[in-house]
Order: sequence, then structure tokens, then C-alpha cells
Amino acid sequence: MVEKRQVILASHGEFSKGLRDSLKMILGELAEDVRAYSLYPGENAADFKTALENEIKDCKDTEFVILTDVFGGSVCNALMTLSIYENVKVFAGMNFNMAAEVLTSVVPLDESAVEEIVDTAREGITHVVLKNEEEEDF
Repeated sequence: MVEKRQVILASHGEFSKGLRDSLKMILGELAEDVRAYSLYPGENAADFKTALENEIKDCKDTEFVILTDVFGGSVCNALMTLSIYENVKVFAGMNFNMAAEVLTSVVPLDESAVEEIVDTAREGITHVVLKNEEEEDF
């Protein structure tokens, strides 16, 4: 039975660490235990996957929610294989909204919560334009 959650942000380069820092700044204690994995040139995401898989097998009372940067990228491809475990959920295309939604969702994630996480991530993506007041019609 899953009783707690471990959130892991995984990316190419420093993105995951920067996102973790932003989550801590804005969400405080909610983001205190978020872990960040960064893949650098010359490294192999499969090495991190193997270490994480051993932890997953040992911690059956923990839900592992893994957020990756790019769907189809080497980090996502390596870590998505962990979704065979019942206590693992993997998402791609991580952004702040997605991570914040995960941190405030029920444990364990049910199908409704998974859909809400994806919807919330999409809502955070928008084209922002500042209108020039001179162009407005009166």
C-alpha cells in the first residue's frame, strides 16, 4: 500500500535543478524533498534508471512520480521503462504547473489526478502579449 510520494525531476542539463529551486522558492515545504536528476554529455540515463529502479523495488510503500523534460528524449526513454511498476508514474514535458500539481495531489495518484496534472501543465502554456494602450480603440 502506497503511503508517501517521492517526486523526481529529470532532465538534460540543469533544467531539473532550476525547476526544483523554483518550486522550493514558491511552494516552500511542499517541495522540500523533491529530487533533481541532470544528465550531462558523456553520461547515460540508463545508469540513473538502474539506481532508481533498485530504490523503487525496495520502497513499495512509496509512490514515485517522475517528471521528465522531453518526450522521446534519452532521459524520458530510459525512465519510462520504470512505469511497469505499480508505484511509479512517469510524465514528460515537465513545467512548473505540472510539478506544483503533483506536489498538491492525492497520494497515490488516481486516473482523475493524472488527467488533472496533464491539464494543469497544458494550462501553463500560453502566448503572452502586452497590448500597447495607444492601439486601443475608444
